[in-house]
Amino acid sequence: MTTTRTPRIPPLPPAEWPPVLRSLLADSHQDGPGRENLFGTLAHHPVLAHAWLSLARVLTHEGTLGHRRRELIVLRVAHRLDAPYVHRRHRTPAADAGLTDTEIDATAADLDTHAWAGEDRILLEAADLLTANLPLSDGLWDRLARALRPEQLVELLVLTGQTATMCTTLNVLRTPSDTTAQPALTVLLDLERCCSAGQCVGAAPEVFEQAEEDGRVALLVPDPDTRYVDEVRFAADLCPSGAITLVDDEEPTLP
Repeated sequence: MTTTRTPRIPPLPPAEWPPVLRSLLADSHQDGPGRENLFGTLAHHPVLAHAWLSLARVLTHEGTLGHRRRELIVLRVAHRLDAPYVHRRHRTPAADAGLTDTEIDATAADLDTHAWAGEDRILLEAADLLTANLPLSDGLWDRLARALRPEQLVELLVLTGQTATMCTTLNVLRTPSDTTAQPALTVLLDLERCCSAGQCVGAAPEVFEQAEEDGRVALLVPDPDTRYVDEVRFAADLCPSGAITLVDDEEPTLP
């Protein structure tokens, strides 16, 4: 996780996008807000942008895996690759696909912390191995093959790779989330509940700090800059003790 969110390649404003890219964004309005800076980053390479977004549109709207499976994979890959932009962006589509808040939060935790159903567990195990570039065992592949048809197996691999490419690109370029999707945020830290896991520090080092002597977490910035909203929300999702409460213009995220 980087310690700054200054974009390495600033997203282009919509006025500088090629018409075909503006059309793609307009045609995919059902996918929700929060994609302008992604599109603006891709706009530096219009031909590649069109190809990438066309693939994403096929996976999203013409895929055979189904919405729930797709969102499980995307959320898990985003977690494994430390991509809070992507994880945060897909929380709403995941909820629309039938995943509960508890399940969405659990995609960003150890698999054993949640009682995943058989098929869900298999998909998440596969995502973990694929994002780490580790081989799928014959046993895991056989379980996948019993749950999915051949075209769905192919789609699973392509979806995982496409999501990993998106996460890596946005992380390396430090693409910020859209400001319209970033309300003012206040962070509350309950030190009595803090279990010193330190996951919040890894997710948002600009906002949290862990003491070397006793492992306790300190809040550096109670009202973080909007650039760090995604990281702070991700830190709150990761906190195993529920010690972090977020209060924004929408509603508080309580432990």
